[in-house]
Amino acid sequence: MAAGQIFAGIDIGGTTIKYGLFDEQGKVQFREQKPTMVEKGPKPLMHLAANIGERLLYTAAEEDYEVRHLGVGTPGAVDFHTGRVIGPCPNIPGWQGTEIGAGLRERLNVPVWVDNDVNAMALAEAHFGAAHGAESALCLTVGTGVGGAVIFGGRIWRGSSWSAGEVGHMTINFDAPFTHGGMPGSIEGYCSSQAILGRLRRELEREMTPGFEAVLEGNLDNLSIRKIFAALRKDDAAARKAITEAATYLGIGLAGVVNLLNPEMIVIGGGIAEGGGGFVEIVAAKIRELAFDSAVQNLKVVKAALGNDAGFIGAGLLGEFAA
Repeated sequence: MAAGQIFAGIDIGGTTIKYGLFDEQGKVQFREQKPTMVEKGPKPLMHLAANIGERLLYTAAEEDYEVRHLGVGTPGAVDFHTGRVIGPCPNIPGWQGTEIGAGLRERLNVPVWVDNDVNAMALAEAHFGAAHGAESALCLTVGTGVGGAVIFGGRIWRGSSWSAGEVGHMTINFDAPFTHGGMPGSIEGYCSSQAILGRLRRELEREMTPGFEAVLEGNLDNLSIRKIFAALRKDDAAARKAITEAATYLGIGLAGVVNLLNPEMIVIGGGIAEGGGGFVEIVAAKIRELAFDSAVQNLKVVKAALGNDAGFIGAGLLGEFAA
């Protein structure tokens, strides 16, 4: 590879840390991932993140590339000025309050920028992915949780206290039980993978359908999101219902957001959207049914384009938009 600038990013997730190097066109030059091992606690996780940062800097130097700054995406709201995690992180116990920015700057001796992981994903999609060229966009991830980020003018709108975009915790049914995030009847409480699997498990306990009988090999303990899409490919009615319900609930919640923000685009990523089954199309149809006609006139609802690379690509771009 020729000498020049390269971007380095780390995407910390509840299960894995994805990280890599990419060029000015968004082309990935190097990528790896490791288990997060959240059960070991915040200090070992910070040590792992620092080791990964060193790995990225060393790999770039081997190819005579310059890394001007390192970016990190993490669950939870983040004080973008300091790199401190200020919001709760249900999937990484004890992570709230961690000084990611200060800790990595001291260890690596390079500028480090830290932001919420969905903000990072949105920045990547806005510059290299599905939202490229859009003046305004709402980006979502639908998986273990439901996260959101808002793009205006190619930049993240973080809010007055770094908490903008949390559409997953908007209530769509106040009479429903509380979710692990604390909001009753939230979008996340209806559309996350845990919520989908919980509803489906109760249904299959009453009656196992032929499609699931085949893909689960008769054992309900094998139920997973991947198995839902496997059953859906067998035209299983319960699988179709599970995906349709989740997409419908998400569309109900997003209709209000569209009325409020009137974005050009909604970009949906995460394992459930990537699984297919018409999920994104059902979301789009429900939004158009419920939102004002004027608010959806120019709206596009699309699947995210960058897949698992989006988090570390967006993280690597954070320093370019820090001013």
